[in-house]
Amino acid sequence: MRGTAISLFAATAVLLAVALPAQQTVTATGTAAILNKDAAQARDRAVESALRAAVEQVVGTMVDSESLVQNNQLLSDKIYTQTTGYISTYKVTRERADPDTNIYTVTLDAAVKEGNLQDDLGSMGLLLRRMKMPRVAVALTEDGDTASGQLLRMLKDKGFLVVDTGSKEPPAGFSGMSETGQADLMKTYGAEVVILGSARGQAGGSVGNSSMISYQANVALKALKTDSKEVIGTATGSGTAVHVGDAGLAQALKEATTLAGNDLLRQITKQWSREASSTRILALELRGAGAGEAERFAQKLRTQGRGIQDVVVRQASGGEATINVSMQGDASDLAQEVGKLFPGWHILDKSANRLTVSK
Repeated sequence: MRGTAISLFAATAVLLAVALPAQQTVTATGTAAILNKDAAQARDRAVESALRAAVEQVVGTMVDSESLVQNNQLLSDKIYTQTTGYISTYKVTRERADPDTNIYTVTLDAAVKEGNLQDDLGSMGLLLRRMKMPRVAVALTEDGDTASGQLLRMLKDKGFLVVDTGSKEPPAGFSGMSETGQADLMKTYGAEVVILGSARGQAGGSVGNSSMISYQANVALKALKTDSKEVIGTATGSGTAVHVGDAGLAQALKEATTLAGNDLLRQITKQWSREASSTRILALELRGAGAGEAERFAQKLRTQGRGIQDVVVRQASGGEATINVSMQGDASDLAQEVGKLFPGWHILDKSANRLTVSK
């Protein structure tokens, strides 16, 4: 009889070393002293100074200010001394040699390769601290544990601090649960992000007249936030192998998991990087508020809330309302704004991406 096992892993994300092709263009200025009347050499040093300043600007959008201060020497040794490796192109827009101060000043526009920076900042354990270390759970429905084991190794290889809660028998009807139900179950393990999925493999026919057997495997993965249920990535992978015994099935499953896993981790990294440097959508639930009050609540939050870009009332009925808030920060930051603007409201529940309040 075909059995199904679910493996659960709670992970604190330390880094993800996955390159992204995006780049950011910034304007930066650098200076250098003119020594021995050698303006050409001073110009070269001023360009180097400006390129370093450009990289520092982009690093500042990826890493929180506290980490920048605490790891200044490490950043200087590992990042700022290798600025040319992060610059795609640059163009000098203004330069001047000041004869009174003997200072050469260069201003330039530089295209900084964000993906390369994310790789190296990740390897230093800095990139995702700004995301307050989201906890991740993985729940794969599969025959055996080959795929989940491979994904666990990938998480470790990419720097996750993984806590293996062990293989457990699935609750009755788990595979038939909705994604919302499965995510809620994973939330009980403290997960803020869950990777759900399935892994299936089977043997094909014999290869020619030999004892070799062909195997095929397919893996499907989906990552979503356990509180808001927002999907942050989906991926599939397939694998094949030819082997004498069942080892071929494991090989095919590993191949499929590696393809799907790398793709999904790349999407998660991109999403978290975007949220860390810009805005994210948070869910705000109001208990004891009619439609009119929800609109007034949203209007005040939109016009007076700090760091808030947009507020939209998604639904309001039966004395409850759901509001989507686009802001830079997480639910803790939103809770601070709500507390200042609406002192009569009290926090009932708070997670990374959802806040529930009532009067």
